[in-house]
Amino acid sequence: MIASSLGAVHVAAALVALALGAAVLGAPKGTLFHRTLGAGYVAAMVILNLSALAIYRLTHHVEPFHLLALLSLATIIGGVTLALRRQPGWLLGHYWNMAWSYVGLLAAACGEIIIRLLVPAGILTGPWEIIGGGAAIAVVFVVLGLIVLPRFQSMATARGPTSG
Repeated sequence: MIASSLGAVHVAAALVALALGAAVLGAPKGTLFHRTLGAGYVAAMVILNLSALAIYRLTHHVEPFHLLALLSLATIIGGVTLALRRQPGWLLGHYWNMAWSYVGLLAAACGEIIIRLLVPAGILTGPWEIIGGGAAIAVVFVVLGLIVLPRFQSMATARGPTSG
């Protein structure tokens, strides 16, 4: 259930970011198509994270999820800055920043789905149990990211038509 217009903006931005992020991953790198999809992904992630910083429904003050939103913004800003500056080694840094931003997005989406199932079932009942469940999911995704992302690094950082 979406409780407010801010929540609706947050969910809509998350869905757009999930779709565009997957498309960016599958798009040929260094192309206008990749950059266009990437710009949409970045815009959706900025809206998503800024709206997350304004949501306080669990404890009514700053929570660990707010810190994760700041970390997500940092990865997005880092990835975009590297791509715009194109200094030596930029491509690898861009890959890692953007890849981790998407892993974080997937972790948050999975956490939200699981928590939406476990709270009504009475398995998680308080705000700190929900935060603990979210933290556990984040740890699982960090481990998965550490395993999966290096395997895609060479494919993602191969020189595309304009990646130079």
